[in-house]
Amino acid sequence: MNIMSFFIEELEHIKTLLLSTQKSEKSFGYSTLLHLQEQSNTDDSFIQTLRNSTQTLLSSMIVDIQDDDEEVAVQALKCLGFMIYHPSLVARISTDAAGIVVDSLARLITTTKNKSVCNLGVWCISMQQLESSFLANHFNSVLRAIVHSLDNPIGSLSVTFEAIQAVMKLSAQLSMKMKDTSSIWAPPIYRRLLSGDKRERDMGHRCLLKIKSTICPPPLTLSKVVVQDLKSKLLPGIKELMKNGKKIQALQAWGWFVRLLGSHALKTRHLVNDMLKVPEQTFSDQDPQVQIASQVAWEGLIDALIYLPLEVPNKITTQKSKMQPDVVVSLHMSKADGSEVQTPGHLKSVKLIMTPLIGVVSSKCDIAVRSSCLNTWCYLLHKLDASVNDPYIPSTVLEPIFKAVFQNGPEDGNILFWNFCIDLLYDFVQAKSKNPKYELNNLAGCSLSSRTANCEFQICGERSWKHYPVKWLPWDCSQLDFLIRMIDIMISQVTVANISVENRNLAGDFAVRIFRSVLKGVRIDFKECLASYDAIMQSLDRILMFVKKICEDVISEDDFSDSSLATCLQFVEAVTNELEHSMLQSPLYRVALDLRYAGSLQPTGDHRPKKPLDISSIGSMDMVSPTVYLTMLYISTVVHSIPKAASIEIILHKLSGYLRILLSSYDAVEVLHTIVVSLCDLCNGSCLRVWIRVAQGLQDYLENTKYLLPLKVQFGTDNLVVFHFLIIPLLICSTEKVLTTEKDCKSSVESSVFSLKLTFEHVTEVWKSLYCCINSVKQIVLCATNRVAEVLSSLLNGFLDESTSMIECRTAFNSSDKLQELHLLCLCGEAAKCILENLRVETVTSKRSESDSGRSSGINNSLEFTARILKLSWRKKEGEPFATMSVISRLLPTLVSFVCRLQLKEDIFSFFKVICVPLVPWLSDVQMTWGTIDHHLQPFWTETLKCLQRSWPPVIFDSSFLELQAPLLAKTLDHPSPSISEPSITFWNSTYSDQTNLDFPPCLLRVLDKLSREGKININKRRSPLSEKDDLRLEVAKNPWRFKVTAKLNMSWKRVELMEDKMNENNLPPFSKRRLELTEHQKEVRRAQQGREGDCGGHGPGIRTYTSVDFSQGNEDSQESEDIRNPELILDLLRRVG
Repeated sequence: MNIMSFFIEELEHIKTLLLSTQKSEKSFGYSTLLHLQEQSNTDDSFIQTLRNSTQTLLSSMIVDIQDDDEEVAVQALKCLGFMIYHPSLVARISTDAAGIVVDSLARLITTTKNKSVCNLGVWCISMQQLESSFLANHFNSVLRAIVHSLDNPIGSLSVTFEAIQAVMKLSAQLSMKMKDTSSIWAPPIYRRLLSGDKRERDMGHRCLLKIKSTICPPPLTLSKVVVQDLKSKLLPGIKELMKNGKKIQALQAWGWFVRLLGSHALKTRHLVNDMLKVPEQTFSDQDPQVQIASQVAWEGLIDALIYLPLEVPNKITTQKSKMQPDVVVSLHMSKADGSEVQTPGHLKSVKLIMTPLIGVVSSKCDIAVRSSCLNTWCYLLHKLDASVNDPYIPSTVLEPIFKAVFQNGPEDGNILFWNFCIDLLYDFVQAKSKNPKYELNNLAGCSLSSRTANCEFQICGERSWKHYPVKWLPWDCSQLDFLIRMIDIMISQVTVANISVENRNLAGDFAVRIFRSVLKGVRIDFKECLASYDAIMQSLDRILMFVKKICEDVISEDDFSDSSLATCLQFVEAVTNELEHSMLQSPLYRVALDLRYAGSLQPTGDHRPKKPLDISSIGSMDMVSPTVYLTMLYISTVVHSIPKAASIEIILHKLSGYLRILLSSYDAVEVLHTIVVSLCDLCNGSCLRVWIRVAQGLQDYLENTKYLLPLKVQFGTDNLVVFHFLIIPLLICSTEKVLTTEKDCKSSVESSVFSLKLTFEHVTEVWKSLYCCINSVKQIVLCATNRVAEVLSSLLNGFLDESTSMIECRTAFNSSDKLQELHLLCLCGEAAKCILENLRVETVTSKRSESDSGRSSGINNSLEFTARILKLSWRKKEGEPFATMSVISRLLPTLVSFVCRLQLKEDIFSFFKVICVPLVPWLSDVQMTWGTIDHHLQPFWTETLKCLQRSWPPVIFDSSFLELQAPLLAKTLDHPSPSISEPSITFWNSTYSDQTNLDFPPCLLRVLDKLSREGKININKRRSPLSEKDDLRLEVAKNPWRFKVTAKLNMSWKRVELMEDKMNENNLPPFSKRRLELTEHQKEVRRAQQGREGDCGGHGPGIRTYTSVDFSQGNEDSQESEDIRNPELILDLLRRVG
């Protein structure tokens, strides 16, 4: 026989036993059935067999549970419990049968005197799985049975336990009916919270926790019963427990009692005030467990005053309630259809709840107590539901806790609370930017109310310690003040000295992360179609004021950390990056420039120097764009921090990154102008470091956009900002600073000297590199030779004139002043070198045509700048001889190279006119140690003389030019150094010595007299015209000549060239010493020659009837050939040749 057959046979036998009139057989039958039911759990076929016998078995059980025999009744109840618990068997129970079962159990519970039978009867109700509809039809009878069991006359605690289990079961099945009748069955449960028996208290507490959703918020009927109980015995019982030291038990009961009061407590405020005296004592208790119990009990008050709405309102448009201001109830909010729904959040209620929580979090109490307090606070946020987004909630509920936690810093004892609040605040901020409805591309035409109606809540549940979800709605700019205050509190920890570096960095990183998210939200509001101009300006003002405060707080500290400096710079970068670029530089949005440290290092009073640069300045409280504001704030912060920062390179690296953002995303000219103004106002040694980084960034920008010419046209010569920027290093070196205190004087001088020493070499290299980059870009854009050099040199000339006048006016010098002047001279020398090296000098055309006449390279301003360097160096040579010699020795080789490139007469004249005067003192100082610069000055002077001789068109060495050159020749012709005097004498003999009509300047008379008497130079005497001709014939006789006739392209004339005869002088007879008379034919030839000279410069057809030989030399003849153009001599030569 198999198992199934045995099970069926056994079941049939049990049915027979249950029909027996013998008590023992019935008892045996139910015990056997109970065994089979246990076996059926392991085999579905057994359950199916039982299903087929459900009606038969139930009919026997319903009768037998009423049996007077305890053993039979008990066994029957156990089997009945299985039948109404197992889902497969319950499904076969008919509606009528279920009703009979429920009524039978209720009747049994209320009538039996047997403890076990009553206990099992209640147990059957507590574990049944009948349909709710079956129970609803017989709810009153079941409720009566349960209430009877809770306070059973037998006094059995086990019956009470099963009754409490039944309450929990029915609350899950018939929640509304149980809620409506809670005034009947709940009192026996909550009263047990004051029981002296711990088991009863625990049972009551567990049951209330289980059915909390059913009884909270409590119905009015239950609240009234609770009020009566509190007045009569519950509140005195709590006080008695407190008196006896059972504070935790009292608080546990207190929490449930106040929770069950609900809104009815408002009508019995005297009772509530009396109840509030209990936690008032325990919140400050010395026992941490009592304090924690107080926090848990306080959640009961939250439930009483604030409760979740049944559904989220469609529109969140708050209105003030017209109820009494001191009544702790809720605001009324309008639905879309105009009806009113209640939502929690009356201000006084929230303040009452928050008062002890703020005190606990702000105190130095145990960590576990503070943890419990934050749990209670998070529960409040959860209970507020959508009202957590009401305007007053941040300042009333969020800010006090955030402030208390953030002010303690992220130290070991506070790090958990810090992280929790950071996450919660971050979720609040992210609710806007993470919501898909708030994508920046989907905002057009979307109003606030429509977005609020359709958007989903941002739930913060996974980070809450008790997993209480908080429903954040997207915030608006009205909450910006609150968010900035919170970030400000967080960032204040970065400057706290007793916090570790790691925690400082942690606090700074958290603050920056949240600030960036806030800015993203603000940017969304700026993109809103309903965002007003006033709202935008208020937000911009608040944001800029905040970042300004952070930066000024950092640089005002005598000893700040690098982490705090880096953090404040990150805030400025965040604003520049996250907000709309077009808005930050728009002329519509202007803010007052109220920076405290933008020019704090400017000299004050009468010692303030006049700015050499003609820059459109930006004054305090001027209205500027946010871009200008942020740029000046960043630059001033970096400049002021350099003397105090430990890691300067890190700060400068951040500056480079910020500059890339500005130049690539904003108006580059405006950005550079702002930087120039900032550096001019600050103008100290630290500015040199900043200038270097800005210059490198500007060069990268120009090089990377070399194919985008429109970006470079904005740097045209009409806009001088880029040239002003190149003068900044020179301006820094020329500025005198007047300090007010000895401490400031010491620190600033040391900083300035240190910066100048450290960065001078770097400044010169960067300056040269940037200039070459700008010069190449300008040439591409402007197509103007040397335009950049000339514009810059013009500004440099004006700058040097103003700066040198200020330097000369100083009466006292300190080491810093002398160092600044030295570096000014050196920087100017390096600038002049760079400019000269990059000048484009025009060359002579291959044919040396008339087009070369009047051509110029446009180098006057550049030469003027070089001349000023020579003058300034000469003035400073006595005080700093080695430094000035160094400058000159570096500048002269460049001048030599530059002079070698000069070819055009206009360029040479410009060079000589400008350099002549400043060169005189250098060539005239006979006491100078010439070994230092002699090897540079000699080639420079030699090349200067050579360029005069190779000029095209040729230089005419007449009296006017001699007057210009006289000061130099007066010093160089008789110079003690042969390397100077010998080239000068050679130059004289090859130029001026052949001139007969010279007017000698007075300054040359003594030198010429001395040298001529020594036979070193030749000076021609003045002659009459007749004697000149005789002497010329004699000269020709002494120097035999031959001539060459060359046919020209124009066959009507020929050119006669007189050439020095290399043959023996005896081959030619000497000239006659008498004047030869011209024949008539020779006179006609002479007249023809004169006519041709007047017609087309000797190159036209002229008169062709007299001769085919043309004796004119035209404009192409050399100067030397013009000396023998006497026609008589030419005719005499022709006769001798013929």
